[in-house]
Amino acid sequence: MNVLLKYTMLIIMLVSIGFSQSKVTIQDNEIELNENEAVIEVLGMVCSMCAFGIGEGFSQTNFIDKSKFNDGVMVDIDAQYVKIALSRSSNVNPSRIVKVIEEAGYDVNSLFILQNKKLTKFSTYKLGILQPIAYNSSSSNIN
Repeated sequence: MNVLLKYTMLIIMLVSIGFSQSKVTIQDNEIELNENEAVIEVLGMVCSMCAFGIGEGFSQTNFIDKSKFNDGVMVDIDAQYVKIALSRSSNVNPSRIVKVIEEAGYDVNSLFILQNKKLTKFSTYKLGILQPIAYNSSSSNIN
């Protein structure tokens, strides 16, 4: 029986390695983030036109995977975040993500990127400079 339990645990571990997921918290909302996705805490979104403007901004970039969500972008106005699907082959520039949001007229409070099984959290500080503030090489919860 003990051997069966060990094999079962081994199989569960091997299966979980193939799926890279993390959960992040934005304004008391737990958001599941999958491999090649980013979630941005956007301050000031209040209507569907906000979502449209942000979606249009990301449609002009080359790092969005348009096969997910609604052309690669999902906006949650109530929870104040935007989730984007990232193209696997692109090298995503976090500053470019922030620029798209700012060009749409909104402020970014934090940005999480899960790519290559690495979760990185970025935050803008008083001077508006985007800085990585947390890094984790495995799936986990980050606030």
